[in-house]
Amino acid sequence: MAEDERAKNADPDLRSPMPSEFSAEAFTLPVPTLKHDFRLACKLAERISIGPTAAGGGHRNWIGLVGGHFNATWGSGIVIPGGQDNQVVGSDLSTHVDTQYLLKTDDGAHITVHTEGWRTVGPGGREALEKLFDPVAADSVSPRDYRFRLYINLETGDERYKHVNTCMWVGSGARLGRWVVYDAYRVL
Repeated sequence: MAEDERAKNADPDLRSPMPSEFSAEAFTLPVPTLKHDFRLACKLAERISIGPTAAGGGHRNWIGLVGGHFNATWGSGIVIPGGQDNQVVGSDLSTHVDTQYLLKTDDGAHITVHTEGWRTVGPGGREALEKLFDPVAADSVSPRDYRFRLYINLETGDERYKHVNTCMWVGSGARLGRWVVYDAYRVL
């Protein structure tokens, strides 16, 4: 069915502009708030350059995670070695990060972590992003010179921590030499 024909057959309430009773002024919704919930630090292995992406949208890198630590309002523990960061770097050096790894709490629970987000140019310009690709030079870049923002998802089958399965987090991160550190803020 052509798009024009679908529009003709659409419910009349859906063909018109937003009804006034649903406008932001007429019908307010609660504004989400953020609460600092945990900090995580991961040590990175050597970056492996995969090369240009098949779709031509950038350059793919693969970076293993050596391990790390986390400290949360609901527990603490380690990042188990073996996770990975599958990233695509654009021509402007903006970097899409997509990580998968596993936490082990001090009391033995396992929690999977999936983060996705972007490291993009900030007040420090392109030079700040260039330095982040060199573990030595990355130590000299302030996290305020670029933007590193993440969406974070956790999952576990352990009853003690099942509450994390239904939470949402956003994060702000930094690259410090061979380490990535980020703060996760629960969306309330």
